Amino acid sequence: MNYLKLIVLQKSIRSLIMLTSAIAFIFTSCKNQQAKSKIAKDSLLVLPNTYVTTNESGKRLNWFDRYKYQVLDSMTLKDEGIHETRKLNFDSLDAAIKFFDSLISNKSTKDTITGVRIYFASQTLKPGGCGKLTLIFTATAGDQHADTGEYYAFNKEVFDSNLLDVDTAKKWVGNYQQKKWVNLSKYTMDSTDTCQYESKHIFFSVKQIRSIIDEMKYQKKKHPAIVKGFGVRFASYTDQDYISISMKPIRYHKRLTIGFTFIDWEGEDIGIKQIDAGEFLQRLKFTKDNKDTQGDTFDTGIPAPPPPNTKEALDV
Repeated sequence: MNYLKLIVLQKSIRSLIMLTSAIAFIFTSCKNQQAKSKIAKDSLLVLPNTYVTTNESGKRLNWFDRYKYQVLDSMTLKDEGIHETRKLNFDSLDAAIKFFDSLISNKSTKDTITGVRIYFASQTLKPGGCGKLTLIFTATAGDQHADTGEYYAFNKEVFDSNLLDVDTAKKWVGNYQQKKWVNLSKYTMDSTDTCQYESKHIFFSVKQIRSIIDEMKYQKKKHPAIVKGFGVRFASYTDQDYISISMKPIRYHKRLTIGFTFIDWEGEDIGIKQIDAGEFLQRLKFTKDNKDTQGDTFDTGIPAPPPPNTKEALDV
């Protein structure tokens, strides 16, 4: 399984924007090997900024299932009478492309769009319940990567392209942060480890989002018979550092995160390595060799519980 992922630890490091946590669910492609010193836009030889190895992807999914899901599911089953969710899917690959394209083309602000923030949220199904895990998306702008104020969400596990009103967005995020985040921090994090508290949201740079969009468009053009959809999978960093190629160690131990995945014609998750292994190996070699891409690709982004003295727009 290949995922693709995404995430800001604190405002002082937001400018570092490492590169989206994206479990290796996703990327493989390109037969044109003529480009050697420069990335050819039409060939897309280089792997996406948010690629993570298949092995690491599996570890993160397993860690989520073994530790995070147990806590989340017990709460949801008790309060709502249903099981917690593990995944969310867009209606189609086209729908995902259209949404992310429009999100970073946001015209509601004069400031330059800098990325996308994805809030963990919990949609209440019964009065007083802890709700069911979902995600809320917003573009960010300006030097501080502030929310633009336009929010979109998966509503009852179906993506809604209509704007979500701010009051509802705050309610869902508050429900997660006051209930599920508390228990996840208490039962699945370690106060003596590098990360003491659970993730509240994830930040992707605009560069990372464009990388994801380009890959979706490429796969749609190159492998339309295989790649039919696009989705999000809940996952978790493990208790070990993640190191790949020449990147610095990633130490977001045990943090809740997400990964994007392609979906095949049978409705199953599929990554670029599975779509075409030969193309994947070509792209992997090119990415390692290309000086313009090393240090960007294979980085996994920044999970973000904000520092005590700062909050994002929807934070409790």
